[in-house]
Amino acid sequence: MQNAEKNAINKINENYNEIKFQLENAYGSSQFDFLREEICLCILYGLNQAAITLTNHFFENFFKTMIQLKLGYDKNNTDLGSMYKDVIDEYDDKNLETVLNVCCSSGLITKEQKKTLKELKTKYRNPYSHATKKEIFGEDKLVGFQVNPNPTSGESSFSEVKEYETKYNLGVQGLFQELKARKEAKEYFIQLDSIIRETLDKFYK
Repeated sequence: MQNAEKNAINKINENYNEIKFQLENAYGSSQFDFLREEICLCILYGLNQAAITLTNHFFENFFKTMIQLKLGYDKNNTDLGSMYKDVIDEYDDKNLETVLNVCCSSGLITKEQKKTLKELKTKYRNPYSHATKKEIFGEDKLVGFQVNPNPTSGESSFSEVKEYETKYNLGVQGLFQELKARKEAKEYFIQLDSIIRETLDKFYK
């Protein structure tokens, strides 16, 4: 327990300043603030892969919800239980590409924001959601000894140093995915958070 507590404190001290703004500045919407806070806590405690996968969910959840709020609102309908039924039925199972296109055409996001969001979708959301090793690791390389699994007498188990493509080396992918996520979890969430804040500011003006 003491070791876990010490490790948690070290992680918080290491990550707090980078995520301070996102953690301390709420959106003012319970619809989205619970997810924002959970992602921030994942990053604070160094749960980087969890942060990425939850950011993936937030990404899709946010823009689907914003479409539904914008297109479903009817000031003449006082029945909140039915107001959004049709638009939820229409967009609930749409893919993210379609959702972003509709968000842009309906004025929720700009063309530049749509371009950035599609880049985030390609770089982070798709690879981690679908566990696509070629997309997660890309052209990343690692250097190590070639292992001889059946050395003869007098032979070394290790031969020459070689360069390996991470996407084809199953034995190290768990470690390298965690190391990669350490760098990318904050970057991904902060970029998404910035567009979310701009979208909410414009929507509620």
